[in-house]
Amino acid sequence: MSDRIEFIGVNVGINERVEGVRKYIKTGGMSFTNIFDKDRKVINSFGVMGTPTHIVIDRKGIIKYRGTEAPDDLEKHMKELLN
Repeated sequence: MSDRIEFIGVNVGINERVEGVRKYIKTGGMSFTNIFDKDRKVINSFGVMGTPTHIVIDRKGIIKYRGTEAPDDLEKHMKELLN
């Protein structure tokens, strides 16, 4: 197990091409992992109904938060994930 938190961005590819997404990621200086989900396998697996959707998942794979806004208590979630 790792003692770090991992952030993963998922682009659903609506009206986008992978080249445009790569440019957006580079321009935005995003250094975390980003996935281009053109077949919508990731969003379907997590029941995403709209974008943006923020999901916090613990080490056991249990979803602790799902919503269109980052949780107000994000710091609390991060502390719990590291324990």
